[in-house]
Amino acid sequence: MLLIVPKYKLWITLQPYGALCIAAILKKKKQPIALIDGVCESDYYGKIRQEIQNHSEIGISANIAHSYSGCETAKFIRTNFPNKRIIWGGPYGSIEYKRLIPELADIVVLGEGEIQIAKLAENVNPKDIPGIAYWDKDQSKIIVNPRKGFISDLDSLPYPAWEMTEANQYFTPGLSPAYTIITERGCPFQCINCTKVIHGSKFRTRSVDHIIGEMELLVNKYNAKEFHIWDDNFTLYPERTKEICRAIIAKGINKKARFALPNGIRADICDEEMFDLMRAANFQIVIIAIESADQKVIDQLKKELDLDKVRNTVEMAVDKGFRVGLFFMMGLPFETLGSLKKSVKFASSLPAHHVFFWRVTPFPGTKLYDITIGSKKEGTDYSSGYVDYESQGQRFKHPNLSEFQLKFYMRLGYLKFYGNPIRIFRIIKKLKEQKVLLHDLALFIKCGINLLFTGRR
Repeated sequence: MLLIVPKYKLWITLQPYGALCIAAILKKKKQPIALIDGVCESDYYGKIRQEIQNHSEIGISANIAHSYSGCETAKFIRTNFPNKRIIWGGPYGSIEYKRLIPELADIVVLGEGEIQIAKLAENVNPKDIPGIAYWDKDQSKIIVNPRKGFISDLDSLPYPAWEMTEANQYFTPGLSPAYTIITERGCPFQCINCTKVIHGSKFRTRSVDHIIGEMELLVNKYNAKEFHIWDDNFTLYPERTKEICRAIIAKGINKKARFALPNGIRADICDEEMFDLMRAANFQIVIIAIESADQKVIDQLKKELDLDKVRNTVEMAVDKGFRVGLFFMMGLPFETLGSLKKSVKFASSLPAHHVFFWRVTPFPGTKLYDITIGSKKEGTDYSSGYVDYESQGQRFKHPNLSEFQLKFYMRLGYLKFYGNPIRIFRIIKKLKEQKVLLHDLALFIKCGINLLFTGRR
């Protein structure tokens, strides 16, 4: 199988974790496998033309942000190589399989893909594989085989096929080479902006030994200097977090690599011993997901967050020595001008080092998407253009906010947050402490200028 991760431009790039997990399953099944990551290819379609000759099956792994590029890739393959079987995986296909089959896909894997891809590799008849949608030529219709739960034993899965990528082809601020780690799947919260289509609501964890084994592999074999933990809820259960940190320290991994939590942790879980152990384990960067400073908005988001606890969490994280960033969502359909002002004021009052104001982008498969679909703006189809979370125009007609107001308060938020000389001094001091490289510092400055003058990084 030729696995393709569609071309997509971001200001940072990461190894395609999901595709590498699928590649590991195929390798375990002794299947011929190749990977094309569009992020790394200057001649993307040329590379596909070159490699596709060796494969009868093509796997496309795409999230919502990749969807446009993924559809263009599938059209290219259908036009030029019509006899190839196209198999889609990832969030976009899981949600929009009816739009893909049969024109752009023969089979779509629904949700977690390891079990399904293993059966496809064994040439099991699609009708006998749960958790897929496929085109039945005899009946001329889409057949959907229901999923049968989620993978409970995550330790049974092989480590991602890291050997199929070159870490130096990717860029993210920090130490290099950097690798992604995911220690759990599933989130018990029901935030309306998130989809459960891939990992569901049940919190499932890898064992500490399994996690540490992967870290040791990456440090010893691939010279990993930094780990980005992309869990949905790494600190959800502090005792588990502490256990992982103690194991990192016991194995000496903290002396070889540092850790970052870029995906955002709960803003109401504040355990001093947990933060102390995280620092001892060389966790350096923590993003805290707040989303809004208006409790009514938080409640409508179904986030189950008590805003009264947020300041204590942020202050403790800063006091413990982390470089702290904040996430805010701007433009939720039930927001008002007053709630935007609250978020801007609250963000600037917190002692964090970074802030990210994200435009609300309702994704298919979420309740937020269902709420806004009736007011969706023309020309905002996710399969017809790239998704930009910071500067793209509103994707639905907001009942309370104009486009000008949203842009104005996002810009004001950055100005108020970074316009504090004391904060700038503290940021520089923290960057110096963490030995931030000159090219990273230049990137931060460039991103800051872009944010202030263009509203995007």
